[in-house]
Amino acid sequence: MEAIMSGLFEVLSLYNFVIMLLSIILGMIVGCIPGLTVTLGIILLLPLTYSFSSPSTAIIALLSVYVGGMYGGSISAILLNTPGTNAAIATTFDGYPLAKKGKVKKALDVSLFASVIGGLIASVILLFTSGLISKMVSNFTSTEYFALAVLGLSLIIGVSGDNIFKGIIGGLLGLFISIIGLDSVTGVSRFSFNTMLLYEGLSIMPAMIALIALTQVMIKAGEFINTKGAQNDVSKIDKEGITNEERKSIIPAILRATGISSLIGTMPGVGGGVAQFLCYNEVKRVSKHPEEFGKGSLEGVAAAEASNNAIVGTAMIPLLTLGIPGDGVTAILLGAFILHGIIPGPTMFTKQGATAYAIIFGLLIVNILLYFMGLIFTKQVAKIVQVRYSYLGPLIMTFCFAGAFAANGSVYEVILMMGVLVISYILSKLDISVIPIMLGMILAPIMEQNFVNSMIIYDGDIMIFFKRPISLVILILTAILVWSFMKVNKKVAGMNKM
Repeated sequence: MEAIMSGLFEVLSLYNFVIMLLSIILGMIVGCIPGLTVTLGIILLLPLTYSFSSPSTAIIALLSVYVGGMYGGSISAILLNTPGTNAAIATTFDGYPLAKKGKVKKALDVSLFASVIGGLIASVILLFTSGLISKMVSNFTSTEYFALAVLGLSLIIGVSGDNIFKGIIGGLLGLFISIIGLDSVTGVSRFSFNTMLLYEGLSIMPAMIALIALTQVMIKAGEFINTKGAQNDVSKIDKEGITNEERKSIIPAILRATGISSLIGTMPGVGGGVAQFLCYNEVKRVSKHPEEFGKGSLEGVAAAEASNNAIVGTAMIPLLTLGIPGDGVTAILLGAFILHGIIPGPTMFTKQGATAYAIIFGLLIVNILLYFMGLIFTKQVAKIVQVRYSYLGPLIMTFCFAGAFAANGSVYEVILMMGVLVISYILSKLDISVIPIMLGMILAPIMEQNFVNSMIIYDGDIMIFFKRPISLVILILTAILVWSFMKVNKKVAGMNKM
């Protein structure tokens, strides 16, 4: 109880509220502009979080970008028929038809209402379940941690879409990058080629900036050149919003989608991309007016938006309690946790309990603030879609280089970042996702260290991971998840072709 109250009082400060409000706006902006993505917003803000008052404030700020970005993705989905985030694809099914009917404000109101309700319910679930789960797994040893790291790496299959082979390549590349530099156990130099540039390995910060932010800038710049800077026509936002009767009519759809999505969110690696389709199809199946879906159904917009915001809260459950990212964005957040000295996992609620609950309460408050920020700033954020990339691109690059240098104050980091950028851009042309690379980089050191510790403790008995019941269960669960990921990815690929 002491940790809960400490966490609550820590987050309830004017400083934190200002940080949350500004971060939500940043999230709405990057989520709204197609191609920028929520992960880019998190990467842009991450270097600035070193100046924040506490690690929990830093993580809350990044989560605010996450929450704001998930809603922001619906703005361009409704106005332009182009989802700002992958989790807003299903929003285009009914959001854009509503916009074409001149009901832009109504569609945006439904999106905001559903996003806030879905996010709040998921945050409450996070609050009441995370502490209990952490107690259940508090007695884990190095063998269980190794098994958890293997489980985390299996998420590569979940985030690889319908091209598992390329996902595995990305994961292996991440594993390779993680072992460059000094071995943390033996002190032996690995793949440093006798150069000081690689002696300490590649830090997470410049790697994330190069793999995600700068690569996106390069891709968007290429698209800008190919289209000769053509601008999209943004629909005019009318004044006819959602009525109270319409709010009541979509609540069953919101609750159903939130329930399904919250369950999916607790399953590591599935994420909002899958949840939105499953929720949309289920709400359509039970709807009294299924014929309206795809033609401007308010229930359709509500289902899609409730699902992708509910994912934010429940995807944090495996991250905080097990140290396993729930989706692609929380994989990036895992890196941010580590950079700020926060170790998510079974011991977090005992050793850093106040920080854990501050983050959870922060997420709850952010979802409440989103409603008011959405009402005030949606119209202004929608206009940013029209900003020419010739202005936006250089600004983002400036933040990226400044962030890479500021992380450790080292020019070496910037040089390494440029090298990673070249490789990352080539990989993007080969359609190899960077999320598996990041998973490999973040989880490989955890897996290696706990494997070595287990071998030392149990005299090199490789079968110890199968002899200990909990680690055996985790490894069996890993195999089951890999199989289910492959089936789900195949099903979602079919949905995308519809």
